[in-house]
Amino acid sequence: MDTIEEAYSIRLVSEVKLSQKGLLHTETWIEGNEYKSSIYLDKNRITFGGKEFLPSINGEDLYYVLNGRTLVKQSPYGEPKRLFTLGKIHKFVFHKDGILVIGEKKDKKEGHFVAKKLKYRFDGRGLLRTRMSLLLFDGKEVKILVEGDFDVTDVATNGKRIVISATKENDDVGLSDIYEVEGNELRRITRGEGNITAVAMNEDGQIAYLGHRKGKTPWAVKEVILPEEDKSYLCGNYCGNSVLTDLFDGAKEKLVFKRGEIVTTGQVGAKTNVYKVSDNKVDQLTDGDMVVRSFDYLDGELVYVYTTPEKPSIMYYKGETYDPNPSVRGLKPELVRGDVEGWAIIVDKHAPTILFIHGGPHTAYGYSYFIEFQFFAKHGFNVIYSNPRGSQGYGEDFAKACVGDWGGKDMEDILNFVRTVKEKYELTGKIGVTGGSYGGFMTNWIVTKTDMFSAAISERSISNLVSMCGTSDIGFWFNTVESGIDDPWKPENMDKLMKMSPIYYVKNVKTPTMLIHGEEDYRCPIEQAEQFFMALKMNGIDSELVRYKGDGHEHARRGKPNNMKDRLRRKLDWFNRYLR
Repeated sequence: MDTIEEAYSIRLVSEVKLSQKGLLHTETWIEGNEYKSSIYLDKNRITFGGKEFLPSINGEDLYYVLNGRTLVKQSPYGEPKRLFTLGKIHKFVFHKDGILVIGEKKDKKEGHFVAKKLKYRFDGRGLLRTRMSLLLFDGKEVKILVEGDFDVTDVATNGKRIVISATKENDDVGLSDIYEVEGNELRRITRGEGNITAVAMNEDGQIAYLGHRKGKTPWAVKEVILPEEDKSYLCGNYCGNSVLTDLFDGAKEKLVFKRGEIVTTGQVGAKTNVYKVSDNKVDQLTDGDMVVRSFDYLDGELVYVYTTPEKPSIMYYKGETYDPNPSVRGLKPELVRGDVEGWAIIVDKHAPTILFIHGGPHTAYGYSYFIEFQFFAKHGFNVIYSNPRGSQGYGEDFAKACVGDWGGKDMEDILNFVRTVKEKYELTGKIGVTGGSYGGFMTNWIVTKTDMFSAAISERSISNLVSMCGTSDIGFWFNTVESGIDDPWKPENMDKLMKMSPIYYVKNVKTPTMLIHGEEDYRCPIEQAEQFFMALKMNGIDSELVRYKGDGHEHARRGKPNNMKDRLRRKLDWFNRYLR
């Protein structure tokens, strides 16, 4: 993995599906400036167009999505048949009346756009000219079952009963509920306010979902919840997975409900494993220093895909492992325990060191492969990273500990971690800092508070919490919740937000700082980087602003491949210039 091309040459198992015909999996890779994917049955490739995913078998036939827009049916001895095409297909499941689909109409992207709601654009989707709807394909035509100025985010069925999760009640702030679809009517099942990331139904029509009922609290711990039975279960410290990676597999959280067994992932600190809920108890099915990214469960059999700091993507099934990258082995980090949990890849105590700060803030670093970490380590940099207060996976109190205090105790944890690592490994070289999103906020913030770092690279960052309230797709509510205020437009609250903003202290910066941003980032809009860049330049600080056309907030994980490669080259050049 010495070159950037080699770093991004890995192949990833991005989804797995057990069926009566065998084990289906999708493999994803980068070819030129495109993401490619194909479907495999029992590890044998069965589609060859390079744009197939979401495989499922019904009866004798294979179904999959082509190019993200077309549903295809392939019979054992026939040619693939294109059933219908939408603007986008997010999910499909089989029902007695046909195929249920969560999809979007074709977006013509023409004419003017009139915003009537707070949520009128969204990162990765742009202006919300189309919404995610529930559709039914009856074998002849596609019919609309549920649509409106909100999103249908998931669907589950036992072939008869249909339930969906949707943002119908609280679309502006992204909260969701469970509804039963009864003809042309929706019956709300969940009470209160909360968030839902996955829904499942067993053969008897029982419902379970992954989420919480704690309002708009991004730090809330997710559980497995059975809304009609008023039961909930915790898998580890957090149901689902918030451990970050820069792998481009596009993995999503999942829930499987078969008879009386519910299977999902659960996180404890930096590890994510598979858990099973049955007989009112929770059992851990897998164990190890790893992060499970995908899984499926059928008739008591489990298949899962995991990543470790050394291996990008491993599929495990029936005692055997499948590794699509047998020649790839990353350097193993050492666990560093101090006030908080952290890790270090030390190549030489005299080499320069790069501190990475994760986004969220309610996510976590952990036992997952990072293309970027391995790339910098193999180019002679020590790599260090930690989970300060605010990180997920250590309980709700720990995750909430930075709320109203961004740049306070969380920064203390980060700086104390750097001092601990420096002393433990007797490091003598210069130290740089980088991070994205909240990690970009912290990078901007930290260079206004200390001269400890000789260079900084801030990505998809935040510099002004006030202007972000009016320009971000979620800033108007996320910033207020995270800063502990109610209304961002009250003078006293604007004052608090400004004093929590790096731009307020920009006169203190002495550190050469590069800012990297996607021009179509609606989460942390590019004006955030523009402000900080202009202020740095006007104060004589060596700085650069790198803008990537066509990329949004996920520019470092699922951006345009050529942009991701260029980004890594520019980061390497900047740190070589100032840390060598």
